[in-house]
Amino acid sequence: FTSRKSTTTRRKKTGVVAFQYVVCNKEDFKASRKPVVEAVEDKSDKARSTRRRMLTRVGCGAQMCMKNINGSYVVTYFKEEHNHPLYTPGCAKFHKHGRKMSILHKKIIIDNSKVNIGPVKSFRIMKELTGSYDNVGASKQDFKKFQRDLKALIEGCDAQMFINNFQNKKLLWSAFFYDYELDEEDQLCRAFWADPICRNNYALFGDMVSFDTTFSTNRYNMIFGPFTGVDHHKKCITFAAALISNEDIVSFEWVFKTFVKAMGGNEPLCLITDEDPAMKVAFPKVFRSTEHRFCMWHIMKKMPDKVCRDLPPDSDFLQKICKAVWSEEIEPSEFEERWAKVISEFMLENHD
Repeated sequence: FTSRKSTTTRRKKTGVVAFQYVVCNKEDFKASRKPVVEAVEDKSDKARSTRRRMLTRVGCGAQMCMKNINGSYVVTYFKEEHNHPLYTPGCAKFHKHGRKMSILHKKIIIDNSKVNIGPVKSFRIMKELTGSYDNVGASKQDFKKFQRDLKALIEGCDAQMFINNFQNKKLLWSAFFYDYELDEEDQLCRAFWADPICRNNYALFGDMVSFDTTFSTNRYNMIFGPFTGVDHHKKCITFAAALISNEDIVSFEWVFKTFVKAMGGNEPLCLITDEDPAMKVAFPKVFRSTEHRFCMWHIMKKMPDKVCRDLPPDSDFLQKICKAVWSEEIEPSEFEERWAKVISEFMLENHD
């Protein structure tokens, strides 16, 4: 069984606890709640839902009283009898007093949530780390409740926490760059950041830059757009990143201007993007000397809908065109030759 503190009596002059009663957790009975009186108009909007709770107090009389005598507490009254079955050793771990969310549990939930791993999967991961569910020390419901409370804690101030993180990084690194904008309702609608390593990478390898806005998996429905490139080891590197609430001309124009500002006014030689109509309009408003090119992956993704629908079902056009396109080491002249050969073979010279 579990226990809880009941009546506490303190000495008036010193405030020291004179008597302390400790009772069984099932002592007494739950007081019935008074019905909530609602206005007629409120009832028409939504029905009041009542959460059903398990009966926990059954009038158990087991208790003891401790008295402060000369600075030491002495048990002066003890009643052992319970009027309900006691917990078995196997079930005791499921009671709330047998469970505890440790710092490790909380850290695992917070870290996993950053990569879209929910509390249930976090609980299973913890089970694998400890060997069994009995060794976790908390229940699956405890994990879910902690994440619920965490979301409630940051609700309404998550955007401010996001900006505060940028401000703290700026204090640590003077070369850290960030900027943001709010909409008419003072909601965060655009954000941009680039740390010192990103800006240094751009100074070294910023001739060719790719900007991709196909990432929108966050729960805020904001589009994540990273500026990336390739270093001399042919490894992907990041130059900057942005979050925007809408893929419109104003947002892209702001992102491009902020990117050039963050990089000291140095424009890239070539910027590769997808075929977004708003991006096409915003690009020439910002970049003066940069060449605009479309991403080959997006072009090839649309190839079946644009071209293959006019070809026979058993056509091997895609295999041949992909062989010509997806080649890491190929001279421009050789690519042009292969491309023209495939187009001529399938008679697509006048295809719109």
